[in-house]
Amino acid sequence: MDSNQTIPTTTGPLSTTDTAMLEVLVPGYGFMSRLLMSYLNFDVSAYLQLLVGLAVFGASARYTLFIIWAHFNELFVSRAEIRLDDEAFHYLMFWISRQPHMKDTNRFVAGIKTNSYWSDNDTEDEDLTRDEDDENVSFNSEKEESFESYWAKVTTRDKYKKMQFTPSEGCHYFWYKSRPLMLERVNRDGGTWYVMNNERIYLSCLGRNPAILKTLLAEAQQAYVERDKNRTVIYRGSRINAGQSFNWYRCMARLPRPLSTVILDQEQKHDFLDDIKEYLHPRTRRWYTNRGIPYRRGYLLHGPPGTGKTSLCFAAAGLLGLKLYVLDLNSTALNEESLSSLFSELPRRCIVLLEDVDSAGITKTRAPPSTSTSTSDTPANDATPKEGSTEAESPAAKEEDKKGGITLSALLNVIDGVAASEGRILIMTTNHVDKLDPALLRPGRVDMKIVFGYTSEADIKELFTSIYATMDNDLARNGAPTIHTNGSNGSVKLPKTIVGHTAKPNGEIPRKPLQINGKMEKGKEDPQSLVCLRSNISELASKFAAAIPSGEFTAAEIQGYLLNYKETPEIAIQGAVEWVQTARDKKRAKEGEVEGVEEEAKAEKGKNDKA
Repeated sequence: MDSNQTIPTTTGPLSTTDTAMLEVLVPGYGFMSRLLMSYLNFDVSAYLQLLVGLAVFGASARYTLFIIWAHFNELFVSRAEIRLDDEAFHYLMFWISRQPHMKDTNRFVAGIKTNSYWSDNDTEDEDLTRDEDDENVSFNSEKEESFESYWAKVTTRDKYKKMQFTPSEGCHYFWYKSRPLMLERVNRDGGTWYVMNNERIYLSCLGRNPAILKTLLAEAQQAYVERDKNRTVIYRGSRINAGQSFNWYRCMARLPRPLSTVILDQEQKHDFLDDIKEYLHPRTRRWYTNRGIPYRRGYLLHGPPGTGKTSLCFAAAGLLGLKLYVLDLNSTALNEESLSSLFSELPRRCIVLLEDVDSAGITKTRAPPSTSTSTSDTPANDATPKEGSTEAESPAAKEEDKKGGITLSALLNVIDGVAASEGRILIMTTNHVDKLDPALLRPGRVDMKIVFGYTSEADIKELFTSIYATMDNDLARNGAPTIHTNGSNGSVKLPKTIVGHTAKPNGEIPRKPLQINGKMEKGKEDPQSLVCLRSNISELASKFAAAIPSGEFTAAEIQGYLLNYKETPEIAIQGAVEWVQTARDKKRAKEGEVEGVEEEAKAEKGKNDKA
């Protein structure tokens, strides 16, 4: 009878129901308990209360420590947050990547990508020095090496780009001015596709006084700025990836261009610079403010291609120490909102360059309205076209003016609209000023126009002198046309690249002896006379200017020819007449091709009209 009774099954002190509940809460509990009981004779259920108590205690202790640490950070720790979209992020990353303690850390990001804080600009002088040393060793040593050997060394060295190391994600501890600091680099997932926008850097120090953090950030900013030294920093309005908003990104920092190398009438150059200096003077801003006039200044540089419009803008930025912001209106991704955002983020004193505004399409001359009932001009600071004025546009004209998502009205609004930024200098360049809409050229938007034309005789002399005048940092190369004496007797060492050479317009220098059978070849000068001419740059410049007709060639064309003879100005003079004739023939041929295309287009149009 006892054998027929059902005895309830339990696992230790727990019932079957309790065990099932634990199995649900802790998957695998039943299997682990049976495994421990079978092999180790260890009953987990007997110690379950103790384990639960330890778990609760651990969770409570962790939460308590978290609360205590949060209050400790709030009361006794100073913290600075630096975001990726701010320039201070680049200051700090540039500074921290060059600190000695970064060499000792075992958690870092290694890269060779060039960006705002990993830039080649800070090593440009170092690379130039190394190139000069390599050149001096290779070409000035007793046993001269060939160019191929020298170039193999340079290209091999350039393959190994310099590694840059920055802290990886997480916490990093270091000492600064005998104070322990913590740098924390984190990424916050905010659901946006562009994860780097959520990157943050936190600097922390013990104590409620954050002076040490501000000192570090100021030092980082100073190191970042001093990296550029006297370079001109250039920003470009663009976006990194599709879908991202437009922003100003630092693209390079170049050595300033001397104003003397810009071929333009001296009076025009001085008037341009004097006008900018007058505009930047503090009394001018106060004068504008007192009279309620928007503090803005605009310039239009127009002329044929290659006459130096962009060069003048770059030289002015370097001379005045202003940052240069370049924007391409031809970008198909640029819309009105992005354009307005870019102009609103401009610093107070800078130069904004809009190159070739005529090619953007939106700035072309619009068709005159069918009716005009008003002859009064709109105010200079009103960027909205009004009905009946010369700036009114038809819907068809609006459609034609649109390109890249922006309209002429949007461009006029960011230039001098109600919400337009002040304190900046706007420079626009164009090759065809007649294609620009009059609304864009109105005073208040364009305050000064500078005409660039073909080179005059004085311009040609200035260009020749700027290329061949001896500079302090020019490299002394073997065979360069430099006059120097040997010993005390004053004998002249002739440059190897001059003797026996004549010039050709395409840059070739055929090697022919000047003297044949004891007689001087007709049409060539004695090398001694060439050396004497080389000693007088002014005389050489006058001779070259006499061979080049004024008012026919641009500075870029003449410079391109002279660059074929960087070390041999005398040969450049000899071949100038032949180069002029060759250039004229090429221009005539090109004009003939253009005329042929236009005639074919007209003929085709006539056929279509008849049809």
